Amino acid sequence: MTDRTYRPKSAIALFAAAMLAVTGAACGNFTGVPASLYTLQDSGVVYALNGAPPSAPTSLHLFSGTLLPADASGLFDVAFDIDSAGRIVVLPERAVISGLAPSHTVSVQAVSGTYDALDRAPRSGYRADTALVITTNQVVVVQSQDANACSVSISGTTLYGKFVITSVDPLTRQMTIRFTTDPNCGFYSFATGLPKD
Repeated sequence: MTDRTYRPKSAIALFAAAMLAVTGAACGNFTGVPASLYTLQDSGVVYALNGAPPSAPTSLHLFSGTLLPADASGLFDVAFDIDSAGRIVVLPERAVISGLAPSHTVSVQAVSGTYDALDRAPRSGYRADTALVITTNQVVVVQSQDANACSVSISGTTLYGKFVITSVDPLTRQMTIRFTTDPNCGFYSFATGLPKD
């Protein structure tokens, strides 16, 4: 009687080695997986979270590169506010909706230099789920562990973006913002076009 499930041991070993090589290349070298989405660059107006008109944009969502109202859905990464001293406050998602809905870790850091000169996100130095007080024209980098966006990604589980608040109107509680986001999970680049890493 012939065993129809028999495979030569050398073929099985060759297949296993090939699979390990592919897996190792994908997991060990994230830059080996090409980006599929262009970086997103835009500007606009956001309102302070406290005192904003209904449905006004008060937050930034990295994956879509859009300004949205920060609400209990958690469909945002950082929200913006103005405190009683007139300072700009950056609020990671969990600092806004903690306990209200499923949330994700968002880390932020202020960096030196100009907005245009920052061409990639730093690899370290972030503060997770902690409010950050900044001044106008201070560059901020955001690191988001967005499971909705990166659940099936093999290139990483983190999204990065940068922004700068260029002006604040304390009377209308509006802020002018420039931002760049990289919607490719595991990529650090803020360069125009398809990122390389």
